[in-house]
Amino acid sequence: MPATPVMSAELEVTILNRAFNDQSPSSTTFYQQKMAAGNTPQSWLDYAFQFGSHYQHLSSGAMALNIANNMGLGSNLGVQGALLSYLDAVGKENVGIVAVQLGHILLSLENATGDMVDFRAPAAAWAKEVAESYMYSTNSANGSPSPKGASAGAAGWSSAVEHQPADAAAAAVQLVGVDAAALLA
Repeated sequence: MPATPVMSAELEVTILNRAFNDQSPSSTTFYQQKMAAGNTPQSWLDYAFQFGSHYQHLSSGAMALNIANNMGLGSNLGVQGALLSYLDAVGKENVGIVAVQLGHILLSLENATGDMVDFRAPAAAWAKEVAESYMYSTNSANGSPSPKGASAGAAGWSSAVEHQPADAAAAAVQLVGVDAAALLA
């Protein structure tokens, strides 16, 4: 069973980068973003709001599709429709907050049952992606962003789990609440 994710600036920044850009920022950018996000839940919401403001030129539909695709839910038309409706209801200016909310919801569905069981695989993949993104961005050797859509097995993703010291891997596991064995699979 996965551990409970640790709420932190690191998690919020990682979710935002993966949700909007399908990319992990360089170590320097990640630390700048983490500092800008602050240390409180309110400052993380404020940062998510500000982060999302850079995407206001997109329609609500384009934002919903981009976020759903980047979180591995692009083939689920129900999720896309619900995300679009939610953005329309709360206002697309809140897209950063919505992305963080969806990121957290998806992290919580790794052991889903009943009518949510279809989200187990995407949730596990999302948790692994977030953990690997965190490890990429916290590795000071990574001076440029990861390739878009990259995963640990992709060329150019230079700092996958196996390239991290055990304490960094443990921190990533704690950050997103994934099973350590799942990261190494």
